[in-house]
Amino acid sequence: MKRIIVIWTLIIFGMYVSAQNLLPTVWQISFADTTKSSKVQFESHDWQRVNMYLSWERQGFSGMFGKCCFTTSFQIPLGYNREKYSLKLGLHCDVSEVYINNILVCRNLPNNFWRDKHSSSTFAIPNSCLRAGKDNRIEIFASGLSYTGGKSYNTCSLTPNNNAKQESVKIDIPKKDHLFNIGEKDIVLRIKYASLTTGLLTLCINNDFHDTILTKTYTVNPKDNLLKINVSRELTKCGFYECTATMHSAGYSCCTQWLALSPEKITCKTDTTIAHTEYWRDALNELKSIAPNFKIHKVDSLSTGIRDGYVVEMQSMGNLTIRGYYFVPRTAGKHAVVMQVPGYGYGFQNLASFINSTENVAELALCVRGHGISADVFNPGFGIPGIWGYKLNSKTDNAYRSIYMDCVRAVEFLTSRQEIDSTRIGVMGGSQGGGLTLATAGLCGNKIAACAYFDPFPCDQRDVLKIRTICNFELKSYLRYYNNPCSFEEALAIQDLIDSKDMAARIKCPVFFATGLFDDDCPPHIGFSAYNNIHAQKQFKIYPNDSHLGESNHEKEFWEFFKHQLNF
Repeated sequence: MKRIIVIWTLIIFGMYVSAQNLLPTVWQISFADTTKSSKVQFESHDWQRVNMYLSWERQGFSGMFGKCCFTTSFQIPLGYNREKYSLKLGLHCDVSEVYINNILVCRNLPNNFWRDKHSSSTFAIPNSCLRAGKDNRIEIFASGLSYTGGKSYNTCSLTPNNNAKQESVKIDIPKKDHLFNIGEKDIVLRIKYASLTTGLLTLCINNDFHDTILTKTYTVNPKDNLLKINVSRELTKCGFYECTATMHSAGYSCCTQWLALSPEKITCKTDTTIAHTEYWRDALNELKSIAPNFKIHKVDSLSTGIRDGYVVEMQSMGNLTIRGYYFVPRTAGKHAVVMQVPGYGYGFQNLASFINSTENVAELALCVRGHGISADVFNPGFGIPGIWGYKLNSKTDNAYRSIYMDCVRAVEFLTSRQEIDSTRIGVMGGSQGGGLTLATAGLCGNKIAACAYFDPFPCDQRDVLKIRTICNFELKSYLRYYNNPCSFEEALAIQDLIDSKDMAARIKCPVFFATGLFDDDCPPHIGFSAYNNIHAQKQFKIYPNDSHLGESNHEKEFWEFFKHQLNF
């Protein structure tokens, strides 16, 4: 009788155990051992840790690195090898082959991040692939690790084909914007979990510079569902903190959230030296020597809404022709105007929002050189060397010196127009557009009445290299393209000259800054490095669950800000 009870206990326990995802959250990755071979040495120095539930960029990995292999080991509960198992995969990369215990289980899975972030494929795993009670190994051969902006939607699980209750873990941060102040005594993380067996839950907190601040493990059991963890003693410095909870009970579960701690107190060394001031004074003087030769052409296809649409042209640095799309309300009188500046690689290819707008305000969608309809005479692309890497060893020929002047010239165009109220000019942008917004407002002074920016680039480049570590690889790749004409440090000295954070102190108009805590392309730290140098009226808003893709539509907030500041 006792033996029967023991057997049934094992069966029931095994059902719960096998009901969960048996694949760990942390795997190993290599960009060297990428050929299916018995010679692969999984513990060699070529292998690094990778959390499959965090973005590649945050961990320092990129599609620029080429082919890779992911691998981990896992266990099937002893005595339950007759259970039917399925592998569910939805990874932000192109998967060529997947092996379990050297048996091919699937191949040729494309990256669907841009089509459907939540898409995945499920494969039935033959019993012959799995070894109950022993170590099993899965290998995924892939390439093209996808840009994600900072938010991972990866799916990677091995579970049985039953309907048993699933385990889960979730971090709940009680403040809506996840914003705390230094000195608060109750910075409490509420970790909600559902565990089918007694297991372990590990909380790991890293700052945005990848330093580990706290690692602590707790015992969890099916009777409870909540841990309240006060971390106010550990979080003592202003900045941003990545909180990851990993539970290993019947299976594996993982959740990550970010919080901010007094970011308005972040300090960053500025380089607004005499040399920096002279550098931009010389650039502005060079621009003045070039006749703007403004031209404007009405386009019927852009004039189907309540505004007339035009393509404008102007001469900028190097006598290059810069263009943009210009929309003017048909109502009488002088109008407020908002100039939008582009993100990296974006040329306002989709103009629907401009054409269909019902706002009584003029807009200029400026295509700086190399972007959109201004890429015909200057087009280094956005790979290597790209705009960022273009002649990065030259103080006068790097791209951003001239791109900032393109923005200044566009403001001059707006002030020259009779239909524009030159006291109501706003500028806005995100990413590269955020950096261009800071530069435009800084260089144009009193000509700008309001500006709004989202996580900017290029900005606080010295700290970017420490936070988004793959930027080191990018800059070194650009230097190699030009046969290493200068040292890495000399290239950084030129980056200092074009760093938009050093334009911030020049800004005189009201400013709105928006940031996403999951942004690991242009991390929130760098946006605050600029924001904290601004001495004008300013405000910020944190979107705690947004990546660099701005999922919560911060531009809606921008427009409310402009309506108030520019009075339209």
